[in-house]
Amino acid sequence: MSSSTTSSPARAVRPQAGEEGPLAGEPEDTQRAYPSDGAAWKAEPPTGSGPPRARPQRGPLARLATHFRLRGRLAFLTAAATTAVLAGGAYFTLRLFRGQLLMFAAEASSSHSDTLRVVLEEQMVTGDLKPLRRVVTDLGREPHIAWVGVLANDGRVKISSDPAAVGQRIERDSPDCAICHERPAADRHRSVTLLRPGGAVLRTVTPILNRPACHRCHGEEQRINGILVVDRSLDPIQRAVLSSRAQVITGSAAAVLALLGTLGLAVEGLVLTRLRRLGAAARALGRGDLSARAPDRGTDELGDLGQDFNAMADGLEAALERLSAERRQLEELVNGIGDGVVLVDRSLRVMTMNRAFAERLPPGLPHGPGRPHAELSRAAGYAGPDGASSVAARALGSDALEKEIVRVAAAGGERVEEIYAQPLRGPDGVTVAAIEVWRDITDRLALEAGLEQSERLAAIGVLASSVAHEVGNPLAAIATAVEGLLRRMGPPQPCDPAEVREYLEIVQKQVFRCRDVTERLLGFGRVPSRQLGPVDAAAAAREVLALVAPQARAQQVEVRADLGGEALALGEPLLLQQVFLNLVLNALQAMPGGGRLEVSATASAAAVEVAVADTGPGLPEAVRRRLGEPFLRGRPDGGGTGLGLFLSQALVRRCEGTLAAASVPGRGTTFTVRLRPAGQA
Repeated sequence: MSSSTTSSPARAVRPQAGEEGPLAGEPEDTQRAYPSDGAAWKAEPPTGSGPPRARPQRGPLARLATHFRLRGRLAFLTAAATTAVLAGGAYFTLRLFRGQLLMFAAEASSSHSDTLRVVLEEQMVTGDLKPLRRVVTDLGREPHIAWVGVLANDGRVKISSDPAAVGQRIERDSPDCAICHERPAADRHRSVTLLRPGGAVLRTVTPILNRPACHRCHGEEQRINGILVVDRSLDPIQRAVLSSRAQVITGSAAAVLALLGTLGLAVEGLVLTRLRRLGAAARALGRGDLSARAPDRGTDELGDLGQDFNAMADGLEAALERLSAERRQLEELVNGIGDGVVLVDRSLRVMTMNRAFAERLPPGLPHGPGRPHAELSRAAGYAGPDGASSVAARALGSDALEKEIVRVAAAGGERVEEIYAQPLRGPDGVTVAAIEVWRDITDRLALEAGLEQSERLAAIGVLASSVAHEVGNPLAAIATAVEGLLRRMGPPQPCDPAEVREYLEIVQKQVFRCRDVTERLLGFGRVPSRQLGPVDAAAAAREVLALVAPQARAQQVEVRADLGGEALALGEPLLLQQVFLNLVLNALQAMPGGGRLEVSATASAAAVEVAVADTGPGLPEAVRRRLGEPFLRGRPDGGGTGLGLFLSQALVRRCEGTLAAASVPGRGTTFTVRLRPAGQA
């Protein structure tokens, strides 16, 4: 049987289950977590009321972690990224290297298998298998060959480099057999190289085909006469891979360390040092050093950051200077006010005050911020009638504007203080403080009293003609009686005592009438007291109507009065008479050609009301909207002082009442005085 050779097709390398992966392991790295210095630290501006707040104290480890927090994070990120890149490259490099070694080993194993197959076929033709056994034994002794064997069709070992394996059988369902039997029968004439389970042996399985030269002994029915198996040890490849992995790991670690060192120096010089300088400047600025500036003058991003910081510091310094100047101006403005101003917090302690309020306190009394406001308020002369410590305390309690007028004994005499207190709310609408204003109204009250007296005398002057007529009639009657009495007492007629008595009674009656008129005028000319008490508003209105009755008759004005009942209200008699007199005189002046004057008084549990109505031309809307303004003349002829209604409103407010007006053009005007009942005082 002549020998023939068959060229080996390309060998397929197929790793099996259980094959070990790349031997290059990934180095482990642990991330250290550093506490962040995220707590914002602010320093009060130098113009603030308190000292700057200190930075929070940290331990040595915390300070070290804070110092290295950026450097550590950069180092970790760089190391992680570099390690990941190098590990990935090493993994694929070692995988490729191992694959190439396996491919070379597979080609070598296939070459050995082809050589043995040729020798085997020649020996089988000659019928002498001893040289084949010797070749198999010698090949099995090679350091990189694990086992060489020839199997029959049934899987039984016929020739083996290991004598103990001769006669053993390899089952068809084993992985060694399945690699061929899972392929189509027509494709089983090629050799196959595979990794055995465990990955330590590379096995090449080569079928020994039943060629024509073999038909003499094996017949023509079977296609394969046997199987040649060559197991090549992968220990050299494993050692090569391990050596390469160690070299790759060492080189990667060196590269990472070199990169970290270079990056650390670069970050320290280009970033961290400059950031520390910028941080030192920021902390100095926060402590109030407005001259602190960043020394960085670079042209990169950090240089731009330093320039922006310096621009911010310049703007902050300019803003603080403007704020300081505005604060000084505001302080001078508040201190220049004659009214005492004091700011009180929710705990009724003084926050600040102006010079005018401090001057109201006794000399030597401590009055700085934080002092109890009640103590200073009492020292300034306040004595709350309702037990309140101050008007500001009432305002904070009611959450509304509070007002009170107090009399304070002073070295130069008594003064009258008008105290206002207004709650102040924060951005969330919650009351946080109260501002209290003390205003000395002593001179204003004196001026108002003078104006009231002037207006009162002006009203009496308006009534002069009617008063003269009222007094002239009794004087004429007295003169007639005296003349008659003188005629009776002259000669030659004797004087009848009864007739003399009649004349004297006439004189007495007219004198009493004149006295009533003068007393009524004197009553209106007196200065009223400042004390409020029960007043019969209806009786006060009747007194006024009695005084103006002659003028009303002279103007042909019909007077209708509904003042029969008692109407006790809280007030002062002369003040109410002045108000009623002003209203009645205005009504008479609105009806120079006659009309009707109605005066009524009603009393209820809620209020006492006195209404004065006329049938004059009424008030224009433009005038009615401005009623109560001083020097507003509403008379058609433009006469009067323009203070009547202004003073009337002030007097009614002093009696804790209100004055309202209702007017219909062409139909008249009605003024209503509304007072508190005397029982509510």
